[in-house]
Amino acid sequence: MSIQLIKPHHFLAIVFLSMVALTFILADYSFAQRERRDGDSSRVSREDDRRGSDAPRVSGQRERRGSDAPRVSKQRERRGSDAPRVTEQRSKRRIISPRVTRYGHVVRKLPRGYRRVWHRDKPYFYFGGVFYLKGPSGFVSVSAPIGAVIVSLPIGYTRVWVGSSWYYTYGGVFYRRAPSGYVVVNPPVDVILEEEVPIIVQPSEAASGQVSVTASILNVRSGPGLHFPLIYQVHRGYILEVHGQSREWLYVELPNGEFGWVMTDFTYRLEAPGSG
Repeated sequence: MSIQLIKPHHFLAIVFLSMVALTFILADYSFAQRERRDGDSSRVSREDDRRGSDAPRVSGQRERRGSDAPRVSKQRERRGSDAPRVTEQRSKRRIISPRVTRYGHVVRKLPRGYRRVWHRDKPYFYFGGVFYLKGPSGFVSVSAPIGAVIVSLPIGYTRVWVGSSWYYTYGGVFYRRAPSGYVVVNPPVDVILEEEVPIIVQPSEAASGQVSVTASILNVRSGPGLHFPLIYQVHRGYILEVHGQSREWLYVELPNGEFGWVMTDFTYRLEAPGSG
C-alpha cells in the first residue's frame, strides 16, 4: 500500500479555500447579528411609536382633567359664595310677633284713647300698635310709616337686643327710643320676623248685637277661657260687634278686623236703635 503525500501547492490551495470559506461564514454571521439588532431596534421603535401615540391620549386626559379643574373651581367658588349666606341665615335671630292688624281694614269709629300722629305733613291715627288714615267710609289701617314718632309703646310690646342697640317690637313693627318717644324704624338686618297667626275657636252658640267695654283694659283671647292665649287688648268705651257666645264669653270682632273672645262681665250690652 502506497501513501501519497500532499504536494505543497495543493496544501496552499486548501488553506486558501479554507480561509475564504471562513471569511464567508464570519460575514454571514455578522450580517445575521446586524439584522437581528436592526430588527430589535425597529421593534423598540415601533413600541416607542405606539407609546408615543398613547402619549397624546394621556395628555388629552390630563387636558380634560385640566378643563374640568375650572368647573370644580367654579363649584368651590359657588359653594364659597353660598357659605356667607348660610352663615348669615344661621346668625339671624328669629322673633315671633302676634298679628294685630289686617292692612286695609276699615273701622267706622276709632277706639277711645287713640292719638293723632303727624308724619310728613300727613295726619295718622294711632291706637294699640296700629296706624290708621282717614278714609271716605271710616278709618283704614295702614302699614306703620318709617320715621313716625309715638309717645308710648302699645301694651304687650317686646324689647330685644340686636347688634349693639335695644329695639322694641309689637305687631311686626320695630321702634327705637327717640327724644320725644319712640320712632318707627326698619327691622334690623339680623332679625327674621315671623308672624304668629292664632287659631281662633269658633262659637258654639249664635249671638248678635253690640257691647261696650267697661274695663280700662280688656284682654281678648283666642278661645272662651282663661287658658287660651292672649291675642289682643281693647280699652274702655270701645264698641265691639258680637258674632257668637259660649257661656260667659262673647265672640266679637276686633278693631283690626280679626275675631276673638272677651268675658261678658267686662262688657255692657247696647240696645239696638229703635228697640224698647
